[in-house]
Amino acid sequence: MKRRLQIGAALLAGAGLLCCALYFFRGGGGGKLTWDDPTVRKSLMTFGYKIYGDPSVENGRFFLSKIVFHNDGNGSVHDLSVSYQIPDYVSWTTPATQSELPPGHTLVSLYYPQLPSKVTQLTNQTNATLETKVRWANKAGEMKEEILRSNVILRGVNEIEYCDLPENELANLYDMLSTGEFAVAMVTPNDPVVKEFAAEITKRTGGTMANIGPHGAEEAFQLMKAIYDYMCETGMRYTSDEGIPSKLGDISTTVQTVRMPRDVIITNQGLCVELAILWASVMEYLGCNTSLVFKQGHAFTVVHTAQQSVPIECTAITPKAIGGWLKALGLSQDAAVVPFEKAVQMANMELSNLEEGNEPYIVYNVQNYQQQGMHAPELPSIDVDKIKNILAQRSNHTATAYAQNVGTGGNGTAAASTQVRQSYYRWVGANNMASVDVPEGWTRMENGPVPGMVFIAQDMQTTLAVNVFHYPNLAAPIDGMEEARRGIARNGGRVKIETQQQKGNSIVYTGTTSSRNGTFQWVGIFTPAQSGVVGMFFGSTKRYFERNQPMMLDIIRSARIGAGESNNNEENQ
Repeated sequence: MKRRLQIGAALLAGAGLLCCALYFFRGGGGGKLTWDDPTVRKSLMTFGYKIYGDPSVENGRFFLSKIVFHNDGNGSVHDLSVSYQIPDYVSWTTPATQSELPPGHTLVSLYYPQLPSKVTQLTNQTNATLETKVRWANKAGEMKEEILRSNVILRGVNEIEYCDLPENELANLYDMLSTGEFAVAMVTPNDPVVKEFAAEITKRTGGTMANIGPHGAEEAFQLMKAIYDYMCETGMRYTSDEGIPSKLGDISTTVQTVRMPRDVIITNQGLCVELAILWASVMEYLGCNTSLVFKQGHAFTVVHTAQQSVPIECTAITPKAIGGWLKALGLSQDAAVVPFEKAVQMANMELSNLEEGNEPYIVYNVQNYQQQGMHAPELPSIDVDKIKNILAQRSNHTATAYAQNVGTGGNGTAAASTQVRQSYYRWVGANNMASVDVPEGWTRMENGPVPGMVFIAQDMQTTLAVNVFHYPNLAAPIDGMEEARRGIARNGGRVKIETQQQKGNSIVYTGTTSSRNGTFQWVGIFTPAQSGVVGMFFGSTKRYFERNQPMMLDIIRSARIGAGESNNNEENQ
């Protein structure tokens, strides 16, 4: 009997030890899983979706979620797993598992979401939910599960937020632009729209400057000039729009709508940062290394070669936008165009001021940052033929295009150039220095209501008209244009110059004149002659401008401004 009791006691003791071993082995023996409140990014910039999914970018700084797990018990926690989903965008991820978390240990779980490219189709702020599933074995070895939910804002694809730091941590510009490098992801040299835009520009250089590489300083400078002149001549404009302050929890940031280069090209206008990004995109496509320079409230581009770096003030394409700089650049306050060299001079002055420490600034080298993971998003497909047509039409209406058709020049008097065509009338005036052929049926008048206007001809049916100005006391074409603009303004019209192009001694302009009678679209040619400056305007009401193109170009080809003769007949015939 005694022997039986001893054997039974031994068996019970063994079973107890086995239960204790199983108890502690299964994590119930004092294992206690806890976690801190998840750190979840409050918003995501959808154009940068590739950045958030790459843990190598800036050492993993741009995670969406961070959870720190603790084992506060005396035994291990087993079979811990974490998975994530964002309903409608990301399905449940494959769980990341930890078979054992010993007592006193911690585990950090970071989530870098692999968002789909469809998020770039979001045009407005959209609310989403991050769901985090945590599973682990309890003391009894049974699996427990808990799902954590956090709200996340998906920004519209064109929204950039410049800061992701709490307000109490902001000390300087670098803090306020803690996510400013995301702008580099908007540089899209491989976008078909950017390529077509660059192709229009390189047509002017014969295509010889494409892919010039990092070494051709002079070639890069000439290419930059071609880009700048093209922007001016095709009417691209700088528009101003400051960012909007935004507060999400303890984070204060500035949110700005910044469009992709393709949208700037299509609309032909952009903010300073949009123009800077467009410049970088085009120059990167053509083989140059570029940087984006950010200071408080402004951005511009620097193009690098092995020999030098050339900054460009992108906003100078709209003279009124640079205000007080005009005087510093030696230009008048009502200058119609800021030459490329002046735009470079202005940017050099800005950069020198920054480098002297007078103002904080940040430089983002595009190639360096993109190599580190600031990748551009996948862009939606676009009708490239439509883009080609838009750019071709825009180029056809530049001063450069019209300059090819101007018939200025000639020997002796302007009237002696050619014979008058049948059913046409030739006006000759300005001391025989100017002539133009118009259909005989047009209404004609000598000396119009604007000072300096010496001839008017108009087709009342199509609204196509020719106006000729003569300023005998002026010498420069630009002064003639300004005098005509002031005279028209005194008669209630508002002249807007859109593009200008030098052709020999002449300047060819395009623009519009608005008055209570509507908007008149025109091409203007101002040329120095033996006696003063002669200017001619060709155009029609904006509504009929396109359909009047063939006739207008034919009349432009007939225009002549010759050497002139000294006589007392100011205008004749």
